[in-house]
Amino acid sequence: MAFDPTTPRRRLAGKLCRPLRGRSVLWRKLCVYTFLVGVAGSAFGCADQVPTRTCGVEIWAQPQSGGPVSVIGDWDGWLAPGHALTPSEAYPGWYYTFFELPAGDHRYLLFEDGVGRLDPHNGQTAFWEPAGGPTVEVSWVRVADCSQPAVTVEHSAIADGVLHVDAQFWARPGGAAIDPTSLVVEQRDPNSGVYTEVVDVDVDVDPQLGAIRIDTVAAGAGKQTLRLRATDTAGSPAAAVGVSRWIGARAPTPEDMLIYQVMVDRFRGPGGQPLSPPLDPGARAGGVLDGVTSAIRSGELSELGVTTLWLSPVYLGPEAARTGRDDDHLYEGYHGYWVLDPRAVEPRIGGEQALRELIATAHDQGIGVLLDVVPNHVYEDSSRFVDRPDDSWFNFPESGPCVCGTAACPWHLYIQTCWFTSYLPDFRFQTPGVIEQAVADVEWWDREFDIDGVRIDAVPMMPRAVSRRIAGELRDRRNAGAMPFVLGEVFTGAGQGGIDELRYHLGPDGLDSVFDFPLMWALRGALASEDVTGFVAVEEVLAATEQALEGSGAVLGRMIGNHDVTRFVSEAAGDAGLDPWTTPPMQPVDDTPYLRQRLALAVVLTLPGAPVLYYGDELGLAGGRDPDSRRVMPETLLPIQESLRADVQTLGQLRQCSPALRQGTRQAWVVTPDHYVFARQMDDREVVVALSRLGVSTSIELEPGQLKGGRYVDVLGGDSLPAGSNRIELGAYGMQILLPESDPCVVRQ
Repeated sequence: MAFDPTTPRRRLAGKLCRPLRGRSVLWRKLCVYTFLVGVAGSAFGCADQVPTRTCGVEIWAQPQSGGPVSVIGDWDGWLAPGHALTPSEAYPGWYYTFFELPAGDHRYLLFEDGVGRLDPHNGQTAFWEPAGGPTVEVSWVRVADCSQPAVTVEHSAIADGVLHVDAQFWARPGGAAIDPTSLVVEQRDPNSGVYTEVVDVDVDVDPQLGAIRIDTVAAGAGKQTLRLRATDTAGSPAAAVGVSRWIGARAPTPEDMLIYQVMVDRFRGPGGQPLSPPLDPGARAGGVLDGVTSAIRSGELSELGVTTLWLSPVYLGPEAARTGRDDDHLYEGYHGYWVLDPRAVEPRIGGEQALRELIATAHDQGIGVLLDVVPNHVYEDSSRFVDRPDDSWFNFPESGPCVCGTAACPWHLYIQTCWFTSYLPDFRFQTPGVIEQAVADVEWWDREFDIDGVRIDAVPMMPRAVSRRIAGELRDRRNAGAMPFVLGEVFTGAGQGGIDELRYHLGPDGLDSVFDFPLMWALRGALASEDVTGFVAVEEVLAATEQALEGSGAVLGRMIGNHDVTRFVSEAAGDAGLDPWTTPPMQPVDDTPYLRQRLALAVVLTLPGAPVLYYGDELGLAGGRDPDSRRVMPETLLPIQESLRADVQTLGQLRQCSPALRQGTRQAWVVTPDHYVFARQMDDREVVVALSRLGVSTSIELEPGQLKGGRYVDVLGGDSLPAGSNRIELGAYGMQILLPESDPCVVRQ
């Protein structure tokens, strides 16, 4: 049962019933419900005592066979039948138990009819390796340390320039209430990461209820991050707790996002200066974080409608060049995926202070920042590998590293144990402590740099438990504040198989988003290669994806390409397959490839989801396979590239303006191999997208009544559609983005 934490009675229910880490979502819902209806109000004993921490494990289950169900776990050596669950009188068919455990991480299984199984109401898992038996995936829970008091943030919001925070103080068992004079509110300096005490703050503390109310003037546009500290009257301190809120965020929700992917080394130099192409395509080009910061300051990214930056990994990497997977060419670690130190910023791109300045500048303009994190592997000289506790921390086949994709190590058989290359040791996450280390590394970046989420590299190369644990820990850290966006790289092929693989990693316990590779392949087939099925294949993959992901809450990252695939315009020009080292694809001089890319970008920028622009997409930057797909941003542009950028700017700005494009429903009106018309609708707002992949002028006839009536305007400057007309005229590789003339987003010339 959902509840609104902003109303007084429901807020109090949330406070009394809110578990510390380790309690299930189902338990929270049931607890709040019983409080609200008064069934168990007296059980909490809150009228006469200070709210007190209760640390343990609660489990709810429905027996699969109708018989008794229990829980077994690591706390007693997995002894069966374990701790019995009790039938619930209030909820027929449900069994329940609560028991205290020592603080720390614990693993368990539900046990029924002699068989253990995962807890379906807890998406967090770990691994257990029984003596003499195979590794088993088990449910995982963290029990908080009740020996000290705690503060939790229950609700936060910004209204009329004031940041409001409702927090709760929880006494340790047998401990004292909060000391109201001990409460300290600190604010984070975005440029240094240092917290200083806020002087101008209104605080209201009820020691008996432990309720804390804080009001402070927000520091202006951007992201506001506070930290709360308090002790009880006996002097025992609670751990500091933070909360963040935005003023003027360009993307208040994931559906509002337009993500811009930047490969830092190939983007811009200091002060935004253009880069010269490296003499060798695998070498560094000299791009730095300040080059990205300059693009933020200049408004270049805002003009594209960008709400969120995704930066390539900023880790400290090795200096040596190494042979790539082809064994014929040398590569440097310019891309950031060769992790030498998982908690250090590469000085060659500007170091820690440059990253802080970039994030602060982005936040000032309402732009979020995602860091690319690489938990799957490290570089061979990393202390994580050299000083490993033992060999079980890495996947060490007896015959030596199994390198992904080789004849002896095919991807489909060894994807979770193979090494990308012989110098990138692959973590074995089944070993106790390895997942925890990966999570702690990501938490360090979140804590130190106040980022807005992450892109997790190589998700299918790790057990799903890894990405789920990272996502869960980041969400827990936000304490009713601005939630992180967790985007995963799940590289798939086309069609239903790819869709099913994406679905596996999504959902409330999983990733917020993955990249929509099935759509990318369909768009490339329809518009770069001109497959015979054309837009029919595009619509089929969209419909199948919508059906597969219904109810997941996912917001897919939709793109036409990224750093691991050839550039779209080169595919459209037909030369993307050339050798990037000897005869790389030329930047096309003919307009046609750019017009095809324009159509593809129009699709991703007007569909539901979070569009992703890979740097240079807006310019039609050419490129073959890696590393040629990572060329530097060009200094001079062809007229058709200028035109493409202008259209992308218009579409990006339109997406920011129109709620129908961000959050509206999608209806396919016309779907043929060569023509595609769909509408995005929300309340009384509407956007109609009409596309043709034909190289000649054409027209599309709509069904009577599909348009609401009145005059429609093409925001790209084409002919308007008179009132009562159902015919859309399009030029060669043409498109129109039509809005009713009365729509607030229509810009009159």
